Amino acid sequence: MPRARLAALAILVAAATLNAAPQVEIKGKSALSLTKVKSRDDGVEVTGQLVDKLTNEGLPGQNVSVTISGVAESAMTQPDGTFRVVVHTEPGPVKVELGFRGTRAIDHADVLTVTTDPSKQQIELGITKVADEPQGARLRLAALGEEGPVDNLPIELAIAPQNTDAFHSIQSGLSGADTSLARKDAGGPGMFRLRGTYRGDDHDQGATKEVLIELASATTTTMSLSTTKLAYEDDLVARGTVMDDDGIPVPDATVTLTSGDRRLAQAATDKTGAYRFGVEASVLGQGALGIQVQADPGRSYVKPSRSEPVVVKVAAPAPVPVSYTIAAFLATGLAAAAFFVARKKPWLGFKKAAPPVEGEADDEVPTDMTDGGLVIAKPGIVSTLRRASDDGFSGLVRDTVRGRPIVDARITVTLGETVHELRSAADGTFAIEQLGTGDWRAEVSSHGHVTERFSVAVPHRGELRGVRVDLVPVRERVFQLYRRAAEPVLPEPRLWGIWSPRQIVDHVRAKRPTPALADLTDYVEEIYFSPRVAAEAALSGASERVDRAINERAARR
Repeated sequence: MPRARLAALAILVAAATLNAAPQVEIKGKSALSLTKVKSRDDGVEVTGQLVDKLTNEGLPGQNVSVTISGVAESAMTQPDGTFRVVVHTEPGPVKVELGFRGTRAIDHADVLTVTTDPSKQQIELGITKVADEPQGARLRLAALGEEGPVDNLPIELAIAPQNTDAFHSIQSGLSGADTSLARKDAGGPGMFRLRGTYRGDDHDQGATKEVLIELASATTTTMSLSTTKLAYEDDLVARGTVMDDDGIPVPDATVTLTSGDRRLAQAATDKTGAYRFGVEASVLGQGALGIQVQADPGRSYVKPSRSEPVVVKVAAPAPVPVSYTIAAFLATGLAAAAFFVARKKPWLGFKKAAPPVEGEADDEVPTDMTDGGLVIAKPGIVSTLRRASDDGFSGLVRDTVRGRPIVDARITVTLGETVHELRSAADGTFAIEQLGTGDWRAEVSSHGHVTERFSVAVPHRGELRGVRVDLVPVRERVFQLYRRAAEPVLPEPRLWGIWSPRQIVDHVRAKRPTPALADLTDYVEEIYFSPRVAAEAALSGASERVDRAINERAARR
């Protein structure tokens, strides 16, 4: 190849390299914990665990460094993230340092340093949530020594929101006993990191245990109607609120106005937990029917609820007077005549044509197409005339963003003590037959997607045959939540949906955001752009960070 051609090829390669899109790598965050420091004949045995800070799942196949009194060893983590190593050192108290330097995909962990005496009895703590309580949860604290359980050891508890290190002390308890954890002490419902610490004494080593715990809250949905008797030509207005067990409003909860198995309207609660529906009586249909509102907060730790049903009676449509019909025909004829005259435009022959005016059409604002949920089938006309007799539930589970079927999605329907559970097939389809009569509670979930919950009324007229259940990817829902905090930073609100997610994140960061918004942006970038599939628990972390960013901006004003 001639030298001139080689030089031209080199210039093209260099230009392509300069113009290539930047490669962004999002690393997972890790954390170390120490489980045991025990004296042995051949040295000191050290065990611990390396976990993903976001999900608390173990990280396998990683190299952890263990240093005792200046003697360093390395250990490889097992499938559950645990590791074990024996270090040769002198008897007596030792200083233990655990370290993880990180990899290309996983960020380094903070160095963990503990000073202890391996000759003392090793204590291993246990923290278990026994049950949910109206005001929080009941915990069981345990301590295990070398010879079995040890009771009455004082264990100090501290709690922090998931994915943060903002721990604060809440209370103390004794090993071998139960203790109650109130939601108000934790800061409300949500996912939390709970840490138990035993300081140790002359006979026992100190110990620490950290677990992820969910503090759940039920909700109460109220509904008031403008009237329970309305004419066929009137509108029905429904208002109400959604509150949690602590009397705190539940914002952004999906509320659905239903009548039996019909979905009449859907909306979301505002920041005060309130909602409002307006429905035409003609949509409800003539006769008596039950109206109810279903609320789904969209968070696993805030439970769905329903309002009390109310019976509404819709009168028959009023007959139309003959004079109105004649007037309607006359109006239609006049409108048709005006239309044909307007098409011919005979007046244009009497005036000079004006030059065309250059105009610009309004930019179309993209809509957000990442709403999940149940899309029922449309039964045939003949089916709607028959009484409800179908007892099956079948359809397709689909990714609402990519439009692709979801394989191995879990479909669960529950009525009282009866539970049916199955998985979607390779083409995303599923089918459940011979369901008993009643209002079944359905739940559809898949790893990396937001769980959808809805009701299934059996029997039906065919509308639950061939349904579609759309699941929203967690990463997309996180970016939806991010909009509330990031959109005010954009030059124009309409740019949301026009700019790419990368452009939005980069623009927010370039504006030197407030600390809370900067933390939220880092969190969104890790969830949205990371090759790792985000768990549904990431939504709580995103929601809490969005609220902090919005409150911080309001305080600065």
